[in-house]
Amino acid sequence: MKKWWIWLVVVAVAAGGIGVLFGWPAAPVTVDTVRLRPQRVEQTVTCSGVVETAENTGVALPLSCVMEQVCVEEGQQVEKGALLAVVNKAATRQLLTGQPAALLALASLEAEITAPAAGIVMGVKAQAGQVLEGGTPLAVIAPRTALQVRIAIREKDLPSLEPGMRAYITGEGFAQERYTGTLSEIAATAGNSGTGAVVEGVVTLESEQADVSWRLGLTAKAAIVVAVSEEALVVPYEAVLSDSDGKDSIYILEDGVAHRCEIKTAAQLGTGLLLADNALEGATVIIRPEKVSGDGVAVQTVEQEAE
Repeated sequence: MKKWWIWLVVVAVAAGGIGVLFGWPAAPVTVDTVRLRPQRVEQTVTCSGVVETAENTGVALPLSCVMEQVCVEEGQQVEKGALLAVVNKAATRQLLTGQPAALLALASLEAEITAPAAGIVMGVKAQAGQVLEGGTPLAVIAPRTALQVRIAIREKDLPSLEPGMRAYITGEGFAQERYTGTLSEIAATAGNSGTGAVVEGVVTLESEQADVSWRLGLTAKAAIVVAVSEEALVVPYEAVLSDSDGKDSIYILEDGVAHRCEIKTAAQLGTGLLLADNALEGATVIIRPEKVSGDGVAVQTVEQEAE
């Protein structure tokens, strides 16, 4: 019985050796592929920044008043019409005894002071029981329509940027995955970040995009769109081979055989390399090319759709 198994192994080994000797083809390698199809691509420059406000609105009273209640605190989000404070009109009337003009103004003053616009309470100067002098803001509100991101632009990115460019804003503290805005300002002078020269810029948030998750001081990133290609080809990073000379290549599948092809790229994107031209449109590209042992190797595929 043992001799039978021994002879079986010997025959199998011999058959393999004969296959190599006579050049019989090896079993094809199974690979994943993706077909290159034209797509719309936006090239961006990403800058880090901080949420700030472009303007503040101080809510002040026209005359000195005794504050009965203060209903907001610094950092709070408020809607338009939200109650900010309540004036103690009786105590204020006593305070203004002998001042006819002030008493007349007090008569027309609403006891409940409300927010003139939605926004973030930047500061609160009033306290319950306090006499707040006329003209002194009881609270300072940053309207949501004035929120923006102050960014740091690296020196190497300056030549590709100009005011008016569209920008996508992201941040871990925001409710939505992405917001839209505009690069509205680039400073005329540069500073130093310790790693090189930087120039301050401002990305203005589209007013209808603001929500309560936008808080002053939050960190954010602005991806500024510097170029748009409507019919671009993008090769996934996992399909690219790079040699020691910095040249990139891919394996293209044709008639069941892998052929290595050098590529020229125009930019690095989040999803892959943007090709410099569309010569490879429609080509079937092998994903994870390290599975292919060399040019001319037979392969069988599982095709994927390019994103």
